[in-house]
Amino acid sequence: TVDGCVQKPKCDDQNGCTADTCNPDTGNCDYEILVCGDSNPCSVDSCDPANGCAFTDKTCDDNNACSNDSCDPETGFCIHSVIDCDDGSFCSIDYCDPAEGCINTPVACDDDDACTVDGCNPSIGCYHNAISCNDGNDCTNDYCDPGNGCHNTPVICTDSNPCTDDVCKNGVGCEHLQTSCDD
Repeated sequence: TVDGCVQKPKCDDQNGCTADTCNPDTGNCDYEILVCGDSNPCSVDSCDPANGCAFTDKTCDDNNACSNDSCDPETGFCIHSVIDCDDGSFCSIDYCDPAEGCINTPVACDDDDACTVDGCNPSIGCYHNAISCNDGNDCTNDYCDPGNGCHNTPVICTDSNPCTDDVCKNGVGCEHLQTSCDD
């Protein structure tokens, strides 16, 4: 017998989704539909007649910026693990916004006290150190007002004695010098 496929042209139906063969007994073309499968549960398997089998990654994006999205290669199920936004600093408030992702807002450490220097140390948080209002001058009274800060008011050296000149000298303080009454 003569092979029926020898006398026929190739059996190509121009469809990438079929396996094209010629039956040697009948000479007829057989078009078997391809089953596209890569045994990967995290891929979507499909067939395009122009290009054949295609294997694309499964989309697990949940459109939530606060989760890491992935596909479990054993089961094919999507996994959405929560993102940790903690930056390890006591100087920030850490949280996650589903639209924007991690946000680390600085902590407000101002205690509204003009007598402290306020700051933040990442390992301990806010601190409020008292300021020194001492101007190093013995002729001023130095103090701090929480609303207005440092004040350095002149020392009043009056001893209410009309026979003394009352003065203040830095390094000494108040002096009451005897006045001369000799006219």
